[in-house]
Amino acid sequence: MAESRKPEGFGMFVLRVWMWAVPAVMLAVSILFSAIAAANSSWGLLVLMIFMAVIAIGLFTLHWWLMYRIGRSGQ
Repeated sequence: MAESRKPEGFGMFVLRVWMWAVPAVMLAVSILFSAIAAANSSWGLLVLMIFMAVIAIGLFTLHWWLMYRIGRSGQ
């Protein structure tokens, strides 16, 4: 029997882009501002940007896990 999967709509596409773009932008911005903070010897901002990068990596991991889990249960 043929596999019966629901066709993905525009909403699911937007959700997937959002789930991957937000952590990527957070990580890129934190790296950029970390470099600026280190160049200006602003150690407080550097620590906050490192913390933001860790959160972005955590979001990548969470989103990957959710997409893997949802994708697997949807089959």
